[in-house]
Amino acid sequence: MLLVGLEPIRVIPICMNELISKLGIDWRLLVAQIVNFLILLGILYKFLYKPVLAMFEKRASVIEKSLADAKKIEENLTAAETARDAKILEARNEAKKIIEKAHHSAESQVREMMEKSRAAAAAVVKSSREQIAEEQAKMFEAAKGKVADLVFAAAEKILREKLDEKADKRIIEEALK
Repeated sequence: MLLVGLEPIRVIPICMNELISKLGIDWRLLVAQIVNFLILLGILYKFLYKPVLAMFEKRASVIEKSLADAKKIEENLTAAETARDAKILEARNEAKKIIEKAHHSAESQVREMMEKSRAAAAAVVKSSREQIAEEQAKMFEAAKGKVADLVFAAAEKILREKLDEKADKRIIEEALK
């Protein structure tokens, strides 16, 4: 070590006792204060620090348990929401299937009713035509009989009146009118 311009510091051997007495410290009083401090520290450690530390540890465990419970509740809530969403989706799909099934059922019922209605209408039309044909045949037969009777009566009348020419002219004029 090079020290330029500085003088080395001299160490003066001084006794510890001499130093303490020069500072005005009584070593017996100092030892008594250290012992008193250590006793007070031990009492405070036993009656204050340990209960406070135990209270802090208990409080920390309660907080940890609360946080764990909150996390568990949040996980349960998330799982419940997921399950609820799945149930809602399943219910919607099932409702959609039911609606589609009902729609198809309604369409088939409508088709079936339309076919029955057409068949019934066709049966009514056929029955009506048959009835009309029967009534026409009956009317034709009745008209045929009446026409025959009228022709016969007219012929008979004509033949009776044909006996003279005046009557013949009069019948022809009446017929023309």
